[in-house]
Amino acid sequence: MTQEAYPIRRRSLLLAAAAAACASPAFSQGKPVHVVVPFPAGGGADAAARLLAERLPAGLNGRSVIVDNRPGAGGNIAAMAVVQAAADGDTLLITSNNHTINLSLYERPGYTLEDFAPIAQIAVSGFALVAHPKTHFKTLDDLLAAAKAKPNSLSFGTGGNGHPAHLATELLKSRAGVSMQHIPYKGSAPLTTDLVGGQLPIGMISVLAAQSFATSGQLVPLAVTSKQRWPGLPNVPTIEESGFPGYDYSAWIGLLARAGTPPAVLAALERQALAICSTEDARSSMTRQGMLLAPKGSADFKEAIARDAAVNRDLIRSIGLKLT
Repeated sequence: MTQEAYPIRRRSLLLAAAAAACASPAFSQGKPVHVVVPFPAGGGADAAARLLAERLPAGLNGRSVIVDNRPGAGGNIAAMAVVQAAADGDTLLITSNNHTINLSLYERPGYTLEDFAPIAQIAVSGFALVAHPKTHFKTLDDLLAAAKAKPNSLSFGTGGNGHPAHLATELLKSRAGVSMQHIPYKGSAPLTTDLVGGQLPIGMISVLAAQSFATSGQLVPLAVTSKQRWPGLPNVPTIEESGFPGYDYSAWIGLLARAGTPPAVLAALERQALAICSTEDARSSMTRQGMLLAPKGSADFKEAIARDAAVNRDLIRSIGLKLT
């Protein structure tokens, strides 16, 4: 577990005045607010948590915000920590697609969607389907043609069973009607090493990782899973553009509280989170982590989570995947 407190930085008088004007009476001065993250330090969710930890105190009557990294069990440990905390807004969860995936992936995840009150979506990212140059695949069509010609002859790697990249690839396989063998890795680092080394022909990796290896020519990006083309890979088509209308599998990051948190507290947190997402430094911070700001208020975020849960449930059932 890693805990770090982030005092607000000195900024211009204009920003300070604006922050003071936005301070909410729903929060009294008192103990710190904890933002629980299901992953180790580093990565998109952690970056979003640290951004909020830096900027939220201005709207919480100066209360400090502590980032609390609690990795393990695919995110279930962090989720359960928030479910077991008091419903007062003092313990929040910054999470991603694992929040909905785990509901179907694990026999006993320890929580339900109804245990949480969505506050705001912060950002989104995507994945890139990449191939080693020795495959001679230049487009997604090249890959799918090879997979159809020899079913189950191609192997693809992801960061693990039930990883969002795994489900993104399973969704593509289902839409394309092809069979390929999944090679689950224990994380993205060993996966990328084997892809670059040519031990694995195909993989689904983060768009951020794909950018650097595409530039160096070590990997060939075939398509991205997001709805729009990725800014760092402007010449790489989306899977939707490549012949699969409606395909979109993006990784989201959002802020949630325990269900039962007072509405005034939830509304104040939503207002503050969306205000932070409107700033240029927030955009820059997320971009450096391979994320794009995509703020949604609580109502829209709740609907997006429900859709995500349904898509992941169907995918996990279709491949018969279950973890204890």
